Amino acid sequence: MHDVLKHGASAFCVATLLAAPAAFAGFETESANCYKNADGSGRCHGSLLGFRNHVGASTQASFTRVSNAAPYFSAALTSGATTTYFNCTANTATAAQWSKAMNHGGFFSIYWSAAGECYSLFLINGSQYSHF
Repeated sequence: MHDVLKHGASAFCVATLLAAPAAFAGFETESANCYKNADGSGRCHGSLLGFRNHVGASTQASFTRVSNAAPYFSAALTSGATTTYFNCTANTATAAQWSKAMNHGGFFSIYWSAAGECYSLFLINGSQYSHF
């Protein structure tokens, strides 16, 4: 009986290991995505490295602050032969995060209104972005 339990436990452990998801050690997330609604509002998300390494020759994204002017976000995303441009100016809440965004190496997500105001900015860091 003891041998049956021992072999049964071993078989259970092997089955559990085979069913477990693969580890994502060394997993790198690079993405570049933007969209614009009919009214001009929209969203960009990804990582700066993802925009830099995108296959589109003109694809880029930046968080910029110039002197006393309001901080702004700009991006260009090339798909095929078409490059689409996106930009917004930070409102007070997002402007408070701008220094972090300018030095950020992880995932970001920024939303803007039809008036071109950046009203929401999410910054996420994780080990998958440590190579940046």
